[in-house]
Amino acid sequence: MGKPTGFIEYLRELPLDRSGLERIRDWNEFHLHLDEEKLRQQGARCMDCGIPFCHTGTLISGMASGCPINNLIPEWNDLVYRRLWREALERLHKTNNFPEFTGRVCPAPCEGSCVLGINAPPVTIKNIECSIIDKGWEEGWVIPEAPSVRTGKKVAVIGSGPAGLCAAAQLNRAGHWVTVFERADRVGGLLMYGIPNIALISWPRKASHSSRTRKSEKIIPPKACSRNSTPS
Repeated sequence: MGKPTGFIEYLRELPLDRSGLERIRDWNEFHLHLDEEKLRQQGARCMDCGIPFCHTGTLISGMASGCPINNLIPEWNDLVYRRLWREALERLHKTNNFPEFTGRVCPAPCEGSCVLGINAPPVTIKNIECSIIDKGWEEGWVIPEAPSVRTGKKVAVIGSGPAGLCAAAQLNRAGHWVTVFERADRVGGLLMYGIPNIALISWPRKASHSSRTRKSEKIIPPKACSRNSTPS
């Protein structure tokens, strides 16, 4: 995957952070972004591993090893290197409903399992993932995925956190009508109330909800879904 000699030619490089004096003036994201050419170089560092442990998603002594959702990491690293960004986004969405979240706040056990990390700094998997989905939003590639056929079945999902929204998205793809019940005044669960904007800026949360839920599932507001209420 990537460039056969990329891991020899290129060093690991992460984007810079905004200065402290600048960051104290707002709550905006403090990580900057690499340009496309440098991202290609980072994708080129992905080796053609015999066994790419980065996406195995196994537990070793109770600890995660590799991507828990089995992202097709070597494939989209290679596609980024070859400038096939839309194809990279399609690969990413095959296993990940919301890479705009995981690309920012995931602890990246994939990088800890990277084979290159045995004797060199691992591939910047998390940063490449975040860059793929950000480019997808910029290019207008992230659109609602309404199924061609509906089953006629209705499903209720309690809670609009990441697990609830992912479940709703998958059930919608299967053709079911989905209703998400949320007691809080905003959608997102811990994504909205547990993670500060400096780590997870608000636009991906709002954009994901507005784009992914159209033609797919609906959200029941707090007044209709209190702590003691049950879906009908």
